[in-house]
Amino acid sequence: MSKLNIWKWRSTKIILALALLLAVFCVAQMSRRGREYVYEGGTCFTQGTAVAGQPVYEGISLPPGCYRVALEYSSSEDLRSLCEAGDGTVFPGGLLTNGEVFYSGRSETRFQMWLFERADALRILVNYDGVGSLETGNLRIYDTGQLWTMYLVILLAATLLALAVQLLRACDRAYGISRENKAVLFWLSVIILLATVPYMTGGVPSGGDTGYHMHRIDGIKDGILAGYFPVRLEPEWVHGHGYANGIFYCGTLLLFPALLRIAGFPVTLAYNCYVAGVNIATAVIAYCSFARVFRDKYIGIASSALYTLSAFRLHQVLIGNVGEYSAMMFLPLLLYGYWRLFTQDRRLKEYRTCWLPLAFGYAGLFQTHVLSCEITALLTLVLLLVRIKQVFRRETFRELCKGAAGALALSAWFLVPFLDYTLREDMHFKHVWGRTIQEAGLSPALLLTWVGLGMALGLLCFLALWLSGRLGDREENVWKLGRLSLLLGICLMLMSLRLFPWDRIQQTVSWAAPLISSLQFPRRFLGWGGALLTALCGCCLYYFKTGKKHLLWNAGLMMVAVSVILSGVYYTNGVDRDMSRTYLYNIQGMGYGYISGAEYLVQGTEHESLLYRGPVSGGAVTVTDYEKGALRAQFTCCNADRQEGYVELPLLHYYGYRAYGEDGELTVRKGENNLVRVVIPPGCHTAVRVRFVSPWYWRAAEGVSYLTVAAILLMCIRKRRIKRSERGKHERIPAKA
Repeated sequence: MSKLNIWKWRSTKIILALALLLAVFCVAQMSRRGREYVYEGGTCFTQGTAVAGQPVYEGISLPPGCYRVALEYSSSEDLRSLCEAGDGTVFPGGLLTNGEVFYSGRSETRFQMWLFERADALRILVNYDGVGSLETGNLRIYDTGQLWTMYLVILLAATLLALAVQLLRACDRAYGISRENKAVLFWLSVIILLATVPYMTGGVPSGGDTGYHMHRIDGIKDGILAGYFPVRLEPEWVHGHGYANGIFYCGTLLLFPALLRIAGFPVTLAYNCYVAGVNIATAVIAYCSFARVFRDKYIGIASSALYTLSAFRLHQVLIGNVGEYSAMMFLPLLLYGYWRLFTQDRRLKEYRTCWLPLAFGYAGLFQTHVLSCEITALLTLVLLLVRIKQVFRRETFRELCKGAAGALALSAWFLVPFLDYTLREDMHFKHVWGRTIQEAGLSPALLLTWVGLGMALGLLCFLALWLSGRLGDREENVWKLGRLSLLLGICLMLMSLRLFPWDRIQQTVSWAAPLISSLQFPRRFLGWGGALLTALCGCCLYYFKTGKKHLLWNAGLMMVAVSVILSGVYYTNGVDRDMSRTYLYNIQGMGYGYISGAEYLVQGTEHESLLYRGPVSGGAVTVTDYEKGALRAQFTCCNADRQEGYVELPLLHYYGYRAYGEDGELTVRKGENNLVRVVIPPGCHTAVRVRFVSPWYWRAAEGVSYLTVAAILLMCIRKRRIKRSERGKHERIPAKA
């Protein structure tokens, strides 16, 4: 261990000294946090006269920092005019902000602004379209200190990376890292870099769902800052009414970019960091899984390159299908888990951990993309039927049950609320089963493009080897994997085509219609199709290498390289030619009204009319001292009538809202347009607090998931200690003469 003591190295001391010096500087700059700059004045805009970029405040001097801009205003219209900041004297990219639109139901803007150098000519600008009345008032600019917390996070990441490099150097000096392991590190780095390059330019390719998932990131951030964890309802969505996206679309992995947003990262930068993290995890998991299946690190690298840089996966990243490309991270892990389950010697102690890849793989799918679970369930059923004799072996069945229980326990915190709302509430997504998906299928040419040259040639090569009888009985498990991957891969590719009779199946098989409709796009079958075809290519490379067919081995690696290059050409063409880039810094620039297909609204809700508004009282109820917060509100009300009245709040009614008066709990029910309605009893004069409260069984499910994670960690630590003690005993036993 003394050989690995990198803390005595001079370079390590220099790294730590520089990091400490920069950290002290950032902390010193954070002392300005809370400083507020106030400017008084006002501008009244003339109706009928549109203006673009009219300054309402000019000549503002500010030091570098991350600021919250609050401009008082009065507007009669919603979403028609925009407030933003600008300064032509700073360097390009020195001022980042998108501003915020004006709403009639609000009186102050709240957008963020990143300033990376001192500005002496900052201007607050208004774009007014001439419709309705608009008048601006005083301006307050608040220093949040988040620029320096962002720098601290970047500094910490850079320091950890530098120390990791130092540790690798120490290991190389002490024990000597093999050429094979160095090659693995190098090529994994290349794979990750190639997959992430388009996201290193500051913007984001403006795919169809990118904006929606950026909203998800900010929704989690807003929920955490409001004191909710885990975040079930995004408090600012639907113009502050709250939205149940977190109930139905799990955002476990999005917690990472949400924390970056809390630390001060702009929206696009936080999203790009998430893409980089997913690329790293996908490449590493694919390598570890395929390298262990084929017991060869070079085949693992080739398989990781084929899978991570496949045209279909890169397309999913490009168009912003966050759930799908995040779920693809776990498919090789599940493949490896089933490989161990059906091929490993049941008498070994290691067999008792076969359930871990299955548990984490299925839990990863549950918590990234529920629709991918449908396809995975279908393939799991097919696999279990094919291996039915092995399934009911005592040890195998035990590991299967442990894997299923582990996945459910790890995901209980999400699955319990998901099932609760699905069964309890009449959600909009239950009423879209009639849509058909066949027209959304792929053409054969596009299928071939997305599958890629390497996977297509691997399929043909394995088919030729199989039909020629050259596979033989050598390493029978590998060939069984190849044959099953070939058959399932071909089926999945056919199911992704527009030629597949999805519409006819949907019309004739009533029980399958909802499942087919929920898939939306047949291309989703290519997620598992890519994983299986990658395994098929790995089988071909394994045949070439173990058979010492060096020419074919080199040709196979060349085909992998050509396939990766062609995917890269497709990817870069999509970024540079076919798609624009989005530069979104503060989410307010997009507004809070976009909710995609509105699947998670209660059926019958007209979300277009849900804008920023105050409370509405019914009967003889009067409301005073009203304050609105994140998924909460408080007010004082008086009902002088002998009949009950009500107060409707600008909050969408989902199960979980509770109202408390001074004398106890009040009734909450659905009101007009499915808003939260608090029933006020006759003759009642009370202060009322309304907030969203997670039911007790949701909290119990969270406890189950936390305890499961803790139990798995303790189990892994215990096994590691046992291995170390056994290794130590073996080293202390003297060799026999």
